[in-house]
Amino acid sequence: MDNFAALLAPVTSETFFADYYGKTPLHIPAAGGTRQGLLTWDRLNEILSVSTAWTEPRLKLFIEGRRIGPEHYCDTVNTLDGEMRRVNPRKVRTFLSMGASLVANAVETLTPELRRTAGVLEQALLGLTSANIYCSFGGRRAFNSHYDSHEVFAFHTEGEKVWRIYEGRADNPIAGPPDHPEVQQQLDRQKGRLLREVTMRPGDLLYIPRGQFHDALASSQASLHVTFSVEPRTARILFRLLEQEAMNDSAFRAWLPNPAQDGGAALAQRLADLADRLKAIATTRVFQGEVADLQRSIFGELSEYALPAVGPLEAFEVAPRPAEVVRHADGWVLRTQAGLMPLDGLHKPAAWILGRPAFTLQELAAWFPQAEETALRGLVERMGRAGLVAPRR
Repeated sequence: MDNFAALLAPVTSETFFADYYGKTPLHIPAAGGTRQGLLTWDRLNEILSVSTAWTEPRLKLFIEGRRIGPEHYCDTVNTLDGEMRRVNPRKVRTFLSMGASLVANAVETLTPELRRTAGVLEQALLGLTSANIYCSFGGRRAFNSHYDSHEVFAFHTEGEKVWRIYEGRADNPIAGPPDHPEVQQQLDRQKGRLLREVTMRPGDLLYIPRGQFHDALASSQASLHVTFSVEPRTARILFRLLEQEAMNDSAFRAWLPNPAQDGGAALAQRLADLADRLKAIATTRVFQGEVADLQRSIFGELSEYALPAVGPLEAFEVAPRPAEVVRHADGWVLRTQAGLMPLDGLHKPAAWILGRPAFTLQELAAWFPQAEETALRGLVERMGRAGLVAPRR
């Protein structure tokens, strides 16, 4: 699954975004093996067998909606870094034989298949992506009815599991509900009537939008699925950016009027004026570019190695010539003795280069993974033509 279209097939990405994303659940049955092979029992056993990698809370056990205390399946061991609570495979197997469900968290980088799928989702939805493995057994469930504060893409890989999706939906939650009996009683009242029941089989994909109530129950002797959680940016990111921009305006640095005077009329007028100024800031092309850069800043988390190949370094020296990155009404530019060079959203990499006596292209790409490497190479070439950088000999 190297692209979003293959992941959703036979549903098109256009249909998904128009009719389902953020709106309603979508069940996509297996289609010609497109989603087969994401995680098999053999691969799961290989992953879990790297026992030193599994500590609490990365591996958790649940039974009938209740979490099993880690002290029951973890051992405290001495390591060179001090004491560590590590999962004991024998104890885990005992609980699984009793019907417990296993949840392995943050597995998105553990296999090539998981990494590729996480990368596809991250690119398509522009959201921070993580993956959890769920291993359940017939007639048992790991979690009670609940909602999630992220988009859910559940890939079923082994056995069967019945998912129940309810009419109730939380309004754009930014955190999941706390684990408490009284809270659970409230959630059970809020989930509403059953909207849909889906039996998941190997190769099936189930999308559940953020906030939608649901639960799941293994219907076969054993079932296995991987859930990818995708969390795009919310408008919360605007506040820090707006503060940074606003403090360049003298009006935001001025004292606020005393509300005790003139019945607060002066304060009300000042707030109205500041609101207009904030709107003016937020609607500029430059500010919109800053927001887009922050949205793209999630990229780079899922990069891979290709050892033993490491590749040659492309090194450059920075010439001690006067130059600075400045902002104009239409965007950021590089000001040099020869004139102005538009930076097209690459002002941060340009400023980074100017702040160093030397650098490598590989280092630049590592610092700014959200930028295309071809765009960074083009920036270096343009700065080279301006006499600001030169290949290091």
